[in-house]
Amino acid sequence: MAAVVATNDDLRPGLAYVQFHSPALSRPAANGIDPQVNLDTGSSIRDFSRVWLGSLKAPVAGELAVTADADNGCRLFVGGKRVIDAWSRPAGEGKLTVNKGELLPIRLEFFQNGGTAHARLCWSWPGHSRELIPPTAFFHSPADEQTIKNIMGKPVASPVPADPLANCASIYGTPESASASRRPAGPLVLRPGTHLFIDNHLIESGENVARKVVQPQRDPSIPNPVVTGPEDRCFQPYLTVLRDPQTGRFRIWYGAWRDDKSMGASHLAHMESDDGIHWKRPPQILKDPAPIQFGSEVLDEGADYPDPARRYKYGWFHGGGLRVAGSPDGLNFTPLAPGVVLPQDHDINNVWRDPIRKRYVATVSSVRGLPQFKGRRRTTLQAASDDLLRWSTPWVVLAPDDRYDKDITQFYAMSGFLARGELVIGLVKILHDDWKAEGAPEGAFGVGYTTLAWTRDGEHWVRDLEPFFYPDPKPGAWDHAHAWMDEQLPMGDEVYLYYGGYKWGHKHNRFEERQIGLVKMRRDRYVAREAGAQSGSLRTPPLVLRASALTVNADVTGELKLRVLDESGQPLPGFDWASARGDRLDHAVVFQRPLSSLAGKPVRLEFRLQRARLFGFDLLP
Repeated sequence: MAAVVATNDDLRPGLAYVQFHSPALSRPAANGIDPQVNLDTGSSIRDFSRVWLGSLKAPVAGELAVTADADNGCRLFVGGKRVIDAWSRPAGEGKLTVNKGELLPIRLEFFQNGGTAHARLCWSWPGHSRELIPPTAFFHSPADEQTIKNIMGKPVASPVPADPLANCASIYGTPESASASRRPAGPLVLRPGTHLFIDNHLIESGENVARKVVQPQRDPSIPNPVVTGPEDRCFQPYLTVLRDPQTGRFRIWYGAWRDDKSMGASHLAHMESDDGIHWKRPPQILKDPAPIQFGSEVLDEGADYPDPARRYKYGWFHGGGLRVAGSPDGLNFTPLAPGVVLPQDHDINNVWRDPIRKRYVATVSSVRGLPQFKGRRRTTLQAASDDLLRWSTPWVVLAPDDRYDKDITQFYAMSGFLARGELVIGLVKILHDDWKAEGAPEGAFGVGYTTLAWTRDGEHWVRDLEPFFYPDPKPGAWDHAHAWMDEQLPMGDEVYLYYGGYKWGHKHNRFEERQIGLVKMRRDRYVAREAGAQSGSLRTPPLVLRASALTVNADVTGELKLRVLDESGQPLPGFDWASARGDRLDHAVVFQRPLSSLAGKPVRLEFRLQRARLFGFDLLP
């Protein structure tokens, strides 16, 4: 919504503005005309945002420096181009080349989310020191006023600017996902590492082979819940579990309820364990780095991180968005920024480190409407950052679709990310507040379960419709209503999956019935390609294998064979293999000729299986 500059006769003094009840530029509250940008509300107004529209008259010819000073942050657009981005810091400067008397269309966005608030716009140029831009330099047009009135007239305003966010969300098995994950032209180059058949990226054709999501099974020998509501003060389904590489001890961080039993505020709790199951009590209730509403995501950058005082990072939600803090030990956190670094309009977020693209990623909850579903629902957005402080514009990565989803599907969060080869696999918290668990008491509502999602480029996410982990079907079980996975911790040949469980429903008895459990799965066994008594086959597209050896992750009670074909599909002499039977993560593939002899040559892999489950293969360097 760039301002429209009219003729001089149409222009009026000052900038037109709209103020919002939310730091996320939504829910319009008031509008008017400001003579200049010199806002200072102290602490009389909390958690709000404002947008100014109009034009700026250039005072000189040549280079003009414009400086924005704001608490908590602001963005300035001139002629539709962003010249200042200080959304995650208190000040910023942009430089323009202008002609004297030129009218420059501007839009200034500002937000505040706690504490005092101010916003000032200054300028300077060679020979003229910095000063507050005077009222004589600001103008607005009738079109600017109409834009503001249009925003005020909407029952629920969209964030400004009104351009829709990029939608990079799709569902496995739909035309949209096939389009989003279309293979590039030419052979796929596969580097050493894990390559899974979780989707169809590595499958060009198949016969008599079914895709099956392998759901982790509850183990009666694990004394679930491993973290409790009454004893450990567990309050949320968000957690982090890490294993210290120096001590070998497990560490868990989770949201703990406060002494005042506030439903909208919490503390961060910490415990340690020798086995990841039995935790040493009582929990440590850590000192809040700043007020905490929800969130327990802790990152360990490692002992060789260049700034030891900030080795550990903590991300949480409060006051309109993501906040971040650092710590030398994971126990004493100090804010890395004075306020919100990534504004959002809902109260759930998560931060993680993408090891493939070497950047930080935030997944944040947003309540919005999109064309593919009715009404407004919880969706998930993603943003990226190099430093946890300056974030890209978010884009949509999880959204309901009434063509495929049952009833009123919502997405509470996505977390528990784990990189496997070129894939990042995430755990999606599906929420159905329109469902009730069997036997739920009066007033209890909501069912939550976990599905898989994955990305191959770090931008587009594909989610599975089939549940990966479902609540315990036994009425009265501690996780009968919700089973929301939140952490994947690799442990040798296994992965520990920690999850939040609710007994009766989403908002029911949250101080006692929100607890944490653990199930385990064998490494990389998310999805199987399965054949029964009738023999089946899978064939890959053309591949270039940069590897010296190959192993196969499979459970074979019948037979599994592998052969290498040339690009046209003809068998290559010396590259036939029949596996030994058994259940192994690393069946060794031994050909008559070395795999390295295929270096640089496009080939296809063809698997034949009978009474077997195939999960993927590993290329060894």
